[in-house]
Amino acid sequence: MIRIALFFITFSVSFNCLANQFFISSNQELQKALNKVKAGDTIVWKNGIYKNERILFYPSHNGKEKSPIILRAETPGNVIFYGNSQLFLSGDYLQVEGFKFEGDCTLSNGEPVISFSPESSNKYDLPNHCRVTNCAIINYSVTEESGKNNNYVALGGTYNELDHCSFSGKINKGPTVVVNYFENENYIKGSDQAPSTYHHIHHNYFGYRTYSSNGGEQIRVGVSGTSGTKGFNLIEFNYIEESKIEAEVISNKSCNNVYRFNTLVGNDGALVLRHGTDCIAYGNYIKGNKDNNLSGGIRIVNPRQLVFNNYIENIEGADRSMRASIVVMSGFEGAGINEYYPADKAIIAYNTIVNARGNAIKLSVGNVSKGKSLVAPKDVLFIGNLVQSTHGNTDEPFKNYDEGASYKLIDNFVTTNFDIKGFSILKSGDLKNENGLISINRSVDSELKTKIIKKLKSFNIDIEEKEISNFNPDWIVSKKNSGASWIE
Repeated sequence: MIRIALFFITFSVSFNCLANQFFISSNQELQKALNKVKAGDTIVWKNGIYKNERILFYPSHNGKEKSPIILRAETPGNVIFYGNSQLFLSGDYLQVEGFKFEGDCTLSNGEPVISFSPESSNKYDLPNHCRVTNCAIINYSVTEESGKNNNYVALGGTYNELDHCSFSGKINKGPTVVVNYFENENYIKGSDQAPSTYHHIHHNYFGYRTYSSNGGEQIRVGVSGTSGTKGFNLIEFNYIEESKIEAEVISNKSCNNVYRFNTLVGNDGALVLRHGTDCIAYGNYIKGNKDNNLSGGIRIVNPRQLVFNNYIENIEGADRSMRASIVVMSGFEGAGINEYYPADKAIIAYNTIVNARGNAIKLSVGNVSKGKSLVAPKDVLFIGNLVQSTHGNTDEPFKNYDEGASYKLIDNFVTTNFDIKGFSILKSGDLKNENGLISINRSVDSELKTKIIKKLKSFNIDIEEKEISNFNPDWIVSKKNSGASWIE
């Protein structure tokens, strides 16, 4: 069983006889209510369709851990905003519930739909311990042709939570959900001086989105300039499908984040540890897109990333070097902060790869399109991984693209007849098929077990030994159990 420390907040609301409710139907009425509300009070926005409402949720008082100040829809999904409507949060222990943004969108460049920060961008008034839940942003996007760049949700502040929300239909530049870090006036690019954020992003639904170039991620945690920041964000139990063209469905761009129990189905890209160090990706279920050859699994850049016990199947990206079930990348010689660093000391352990097209695991892949000299990764460990089969059983399960790389292949398994040191050939009888998932009995290296347990402990996450090597079908998120509860 996994236990998570309480710094990843799930709000429990305690009502008492002194709590008040305020009914409103405009931002002007909201501002009057905000001068009156105290911890435990609720503001109810009346059902209706509203245009050009800039909702400034800045109460005069803060909420408390067990009695946040709540702003909610009268009926979830029946308070609908469009035009240049936005919602901003500033304060502590605030909660937003049940709103829908949909329809004609006229937001300007750089304007997020929901922002965990004040409208004035005063970085000293960023929200803390706030939550947005059971909301939806559907087809509320400017066009790509407009050239505008914005986000559906921008998270600032600390210890904030985004959960059980639904997002789809974004077609312009800018990640659907982004985590931003605070940079003070003396901040040094790429350093670890920005404050950790400790956000919790979970049980959200991410549907169709597209953008023709780089900048169409569904979730991005940080940017290259703050990639040295130790974020301590937890991204889990999200369901993501139909992300088109963009190579990075989830893009990590900071340090010390955990990506687990996310389900990615039918996307063109991959879960990418793009910048930062010391991140963990485990327990994710990734199923490729058979409509084209763009799908990827997990791509690893930068040192000391830990990728274990993920289940990856039907990945089609064989014709594109950076899209395979697992890709461990080379860096650039003299790389800049926004470029590639080699994935030194990466640990790739106990992952299950089924029906991969092309090489299932690729080492020392470089972004040759940039025309720069490559630096191969060093001290990479591949241990206990299973490659069940490849298309037509003709593609090698593992390939290293640079003799300058240093790595170890220990106790990995393959079902096809390839003689590769570090891989044992399995017979069909060695495989188990439970709930449609392939598995084998794998023992966990004792030294690695200690390292994984210690590393997760730094995130206040406890893990049992069986969860290191045995993929649990309960970790797979179903579409119907993700996103806003009121969307069928």
